[in-house]
Amino acid sequence: MKHLVFYFLFLSWGSLFAHPHMFIDTEMQVRLQEDILLGLEITWHFDPMFTAAITTDFDRNSDGRFSSTESSEVFSSAFSNLETSDYFTFLDINGQTYSPTRIEEFSVFMEDGALVYRFFCPFDIRITTGVFRVAIYDSTFYCDILYSEGTPITISGPGSETARFAIEQNDDISISYAGTVSVSREGSSYSGTAFPQQLVVYLNTN
Repeated sequence: MKHLVFYFLFLSWGSLFAHPHMFIDTEMQVRLQEDILLGLEITWHFDPMFTAAITTDFDRNSDGRFSSTESSEVFSSAFSNLETSDYFTFLDINGQTYSPTRIEEFSVFMEDGALVYRFFCPFDIRITTGVFRVAIYDSTFYCDILYSEGTPITISGPGSETARFAIEQNDDISISYAGTVSVSREGSSYSGTAFPQQLVVYLNTN
């Protein structure tokens, strides 16, 4: 039986635990074609516990790399089920919410001792309002997801030259969970209610 791979296979149980058991740091590349959002390349850096679980179960020769076969097994056994949770990715355009219907370019690798997933969420949506928002969060708060420190956001493609962005807290989405927290991010406190971060992208800002 796989070890903590079941974190992702049984995310629907998250409300039973009601506090974070996994910590994910996110980076994102926004791909534009003028006023069309082609999609989002998302990178997740995982905590040591999940890193150990995946490497133990799938990096069979312990070389710190994932072969094409091993990567396919990670995708099918420890990622693909996130489809039922919209891959934690929610795009808001003028009050209408979109989530990825498929994933492309999935890869798994190690970086600075941490497990990393990278994948592309295609959208191909015209942004008629000049602004869109992206929130990445687990509605059960089983996974505590934040943007990485430093410069986690890049915007590429035609139209990126005049775009700007901000990361803010979305106070309209509240996630309630039990106040008792057995594990936590360093320097974080948990009140029993979490609010996800969201990326706000403004196009044609010249």
